[in-house]
Amino acid sequence: MFATGNTVGASLGGYLADTIGWRWFVVLRSVYANAYHLCRAFLIQVPITIVAIIAVSLALHLPKKESGDFATKLKRVDFGGAFFLVLTVFFLLFALDRGGNISWNDRYTISALVGFGICFIAFSFVEMELASEPFAPKRIIINRSLIASYFVNFFGIASGFTLIFHLALYFQAVQGKTATEASLWLVIGVFSSLTGSLGGGLIMQSTGKFYVITVLGYASLFVGSTVVTLTSGVVVASSVGIAIGKSMNL
Repeated sequence: MFATGNTVGASLGGYLADTIGWRWFVVLRSVYANAYHLCRAFLIQVPITIVAIIAVSLALHLPKKESGDFATKLKRVDFGGAFFLVLTVFFLLFALDRGGNISWNDRYTISALVGFGICFIAFSFVEMELASEPFAPKRIIINRSLIASYFVNFFGIASGFTLIFHLALYFQAVQGKTATEASLWLVIGVFSSLTGSLGGGLIMQSTGKFYVITVLGYASLFVGSTVVTLTSGVVVASSVGIAIGKSMNL
């Protein structure tokens, strides 16, 4: 669903930029986002939360366990991990935002990157050695299979964002297409993403197996990204080739 929403936004955004204009599009997008979050928070989440609380209170009966007084319970909270996690995320986002918009050589950007490194090391130490019930348990963080999954997901999502962003620029700056025309060449990604997301979910639900389809999905992503790269001027310049490669990014 991430890929589907991402591609739909890129495709629709090009059309709106050519019709109502990108300035009005930004305004409408902001208004829609605020209205959407307000509606979701108060008209959807609140009633569902109330129903869930009532249902759990009536149906769930857990055996009572004596876990000590309030002070004992308070000691179980990973305050150190929470503190350094917040600082780590803050410094990272601040550095990325300032570096991309102002300068990577800016002293505040460099200071934020240094702060990110220090806080990340401190967070890792707290989680591994000090916290009795850490946010990130050692059995999860140092698990080789999980680490591999983290990296695969990270680079897969990064690849999807990169393709959509740069393809829109390529179609307009290199091939001279309008924003609407560029968005039309990205529409094919909507159908492939939707097919891949729904089809993969249905297959896993019916068979109970996910390893093979996961490997095939990321292999398709790799091959599709390679096709897009080769047909965007490296070997040949072809919009059709780019569209075919983009359709393989399931």
